[in-house]
Amino acid sequence: MATDREKDILNFLNEKSPLSVEELAASLYVSEVTVRRDLAAMEKKGMIVRKRGGASLPELGFEPMFNQRQKKNNELKQSIAKYVANTIQEGEVIALDVGTTTAELARELTKRSGITVFTSCIQVASILAKSNLQVYMIGGLIRKTELSMVGSIAQETIRKFTFDRFYLGVAGINLETGLTDYSIEETEVKRAFIDRSKRVIALVDRTKFGHSSLIQVCEAEQIDEMITNKGDFGGELPEDHFQGKITYV
Repeated sequence: MATDREKDILNFLNEKSPLSVEELAASLYVSEVTVRRDLAAMEKKGMIVRKRGGASLPELGFEPMFNQRQKKNNELKQSIAKYVANTIQEGEVIALDVGTTTAELARELTKRSGITVFTSCIQVASILAKSNLQVYMIGGLIRKTELSMVGSIAQETIRKFTFDRFYLGVAGINLETGLTDYSIEETEVKRAFIDRSKRVIALVDRTKFGHSSLIQVCEAEQIDEMITNKGDFGGELPEDHFQGKITYV
């Protein structure tokens, strides 16, 4: 949840972006040291992008690196992953999306057996390689910044299979744009998984509500269940976005 001063910083950046540390300090009536500390915390939350001597709002297409996102809100992602891992039954064939929450789910699944997993995420496949599960890596073109498989080969491969459940990750969700993500190429792969899955379950930690990214992944009606965290959503609620089953963990 954003502090009052963080909300003020976002408001100033909405009016003008970028702004220098000096400009923000003058507008907020605080020291530059305080502003730098606030900006460091906000960058970790993905709220702003720090630039030399200042900050700006992230562009819709801006995608933080996987290892940076992995450090953000990790406890929220882990709580979702622990819950989900206990709902997956032996004998099921599931698909795991690209993302840091699905990577946490993969870690939980290393303790399990009797599950078949398909994924387009090299990070997820690498984690599951240490398990007793049957793991299929979707082929295709490597998206090097995210270590994921994209392109027509990936989509065509996915369409040859049927999955009991697809665990979907997104960059943000808000009332106007629905479920969104950073990458056009990865979104096409997500849509292929959605089309071939009996159930689609969105794993959305509570910090992603009220945010949007570059491209819409799917309509809310295509999601069978949304799993998120208990707590303060700071404005928009899951029920505002989704009329289906919502599970709070």
